[in-house]
Amino acid sequence: MNILLISLLTAPVLTLAATDAPHQDPMEQISVTATPLNRSADDLTQPTLVLDNDELLLKASSSIGETLAGELGISATYFGPVAGRPVIRGQSGPRISVLEGGVSSLDVADLSPDHAVPIEPLFAERIEVIRGPATLLYGSNATGGVVNVIDNRVPEKHGEKPLASAVELRGDSAAQERAFAGRLDGSIGAIAWHVDGFHRETDDIEIPKFATKNRGERPNSEPRGRVINSAGESQGYAGGVSIIGDRGFIGVSLSRYENDYGIPGPESDSEEIEQAALVAPGPFIEMEQTRFDLRSEVSFNGPIETLRFRFGLNDYDHVEIEPTGVTATLFENNAWETRIELVHAPIGNWHGAFGLQLNDRNFSAVGEEAFIPPTESKSCGIFMLEELPLKHGRIEFGVRMESLEHEPSSRLPSYKENAFSVASGFTWEFAANYDMTVNLSRSERHPDAAELYANGAHLATGLFEVGLLSARRHSIEHEIATNLDVSVHHHTDLLSWKLGIFYNDIANYIFRSESVDFANGLPIAPYQQRDAIFVGYEAELEFLIGDQYAPWAVRLFTDYVRGNTTDGALPRIPPARVGARLGYAGNRLSANLEGIYHAAQNDVSSFETNGFTMLNANLIVRLGDSGPALWDFFIKGTNLLNEDARRSTSFRAAFVPLPGASFHAGLRVQFN
Repeated sequence: MNILLISLLTAPVLTLAATDAPHQDPMEQISVTATPLNRSADDLTQPTLVLDNDELLLKASSSIGETLAGELGISATYFGPVAGRPVIRGQSGPRISVLEGGVSSLDVADLSPDHAVPIEPLFAERIEVIRGPATLLYGSNATGGVVNVIDNRVPEKHGEKPLASAVELRGDSAAQERAFAGRLDGSIGAIAWHVDGFHRETDDIEIPKFATKNRGERPNSEPRGRVINSAGESQGYAGGVSIIGDRGFIGVSLSRYENDYGIPGPESDSEEIEQAALVAPGPFIEMEQTRFDLRSEVSFNGPIETLRFRFGLNDYDHVEIEPTGVTATLFENNAWETRIELVHAPIGNWHGAFGLQLNDRNFSAVGEEAFIPPTESKSCGIFMLEELPLKHGRIEFGVRMESLEHEPSSRLPSYKENAFSVASGFTWEFAANYDMTVNLSRSERHPDAAELYANGAHLATGLFEVGLLSARRHSIEHEIATNLDVSVHHHTDLLSWKLGIFYNDIANYIFRSESVDFANGLPIAPYQQRDAIFVGYEAELEFLIGDQYAPWAVRLFTDYVRGNTTDGALPRIPPARVGARLGYAGNRLSANLEGIYHAAQNDVSSFETNGFTMLNANLIVRLGDSGPALWDFFIKGTNLLNEDARRSTSFRAAFVPLPGASFHAGLRVQFN
């Protein structure tokens, strides 16, 4: 089926590309590619964030989670500086879909918080985030939101010049980071190509106090001011080539990603380990991923305006290794995903798109921590999204049907069900410079393999997990989320503000619940289903100091989310945050001073965290913008108050704090 689709896509592009020459594309507004109609973030009905340019240069970190952790409505898990996934409005793990170029990251980071996402933020041209349910477009694993990382590994258009390159160096003081990244882009006739590579090393992170919060749990050998076994080393490279014509493009890329990093946490008191010859101060992971992507977009004159095709295939594995060097567990994940979108010409006043998404995943874990049996998962989803323009706004409506099958290799029963989702929304400009957006959705979510089949000790979470089917449950209900999202936005040249509130009522919500019983020395945590409610808000105000050309601006912002089931508060929910930023933006220099207060999180059933204030500052100096090279030099200070900061979203909050005061510096040179 995939070969047939590829051949259909290739023909029109190859025919037109034969007479093409490189051309310069006109300036255009950046659109959000995570949506079929490619609207800008301000035009979408769903709350959407786009991170690019200087913001991305300053915020790019060693993980996608850390890169986004300071954005409105977004936090991150934390298993040290390498392993961190986004937490959006209190939702994480299998409810947040992380994409690379519109296709799943095809990893196992959704199964455990110590598994890193194999995407390098340094190569991102921009990162798109949809806050709230995106089930309609990306399936039942996107009920909490979508993070889409856009790179140029499959070139979609010719550059302004036949050859362009960029190199970047960066480092910091808290982790002693040493990072290098480089890329080269070029075009010859109708052919455009891209190559890139990076290398990063970090040492154990420096902290203001002890890593272990509770003195009674702290080993005598634990040093002050350092998180043992938090160092890491990663590297990767990629190459891609495309044929680009007047009506579209077709291209492929091949990438390699390697990441070796420690898993920080409580030190082992095993005499056997203490007496053995250690190769590392704690357990560590060696991860490898080889990934192939094929992407195409073709425009037509007729009932179908645009056809987009995306295909991703990977060979992923990682080994979890004990401090003695003995392999504990081997995780393998061989998966592919195909996505087809067709944008149709207007039918009356309605304009929209429909599509198909297929996914096949073969997962296996063998060894000491193989708490999930090998499982093959297959899904098929069809979707449709339509919009109707109005005089002062727009109405959107969409539906999705998705089937999913989990087939474990054990004697546990298979899972095969259908899920149906529907959503509607509208934007309304109810007065000059004022608009309102309302979204209402009903999304059904399938459980993932861990929620169904987990049955064993999971050392990363410190729990003995028992899945719904492992507990011999006779019936499993779909999670059904009814979500209402309302926002009001005011914008002028001098002042803009936005206030959004959301209410998410989830029937049959699946979560781990710790019991008083133990197995293998760990609390037994059976997955259960309860009705849950997530409610919260996001608000921001930004104004210029002076007239519309003034370089100084002030931004005030706050967010909050609370999650409860019928049994009480849910664990690992982000606390309320309030922040302020003073910024200066000139032609060659920009600077920011920002403070964010994170409230204490004691309304949880997990580790309670104290409140703390993050004080950050940054400066970017740009040189040579009229010459052959553009030089961007930046310096940044984070946690300048040297706070003992711990995230309530982390399973290791009691043992792994965030880095202390740190100074970052970097240089990016772009040759055009």
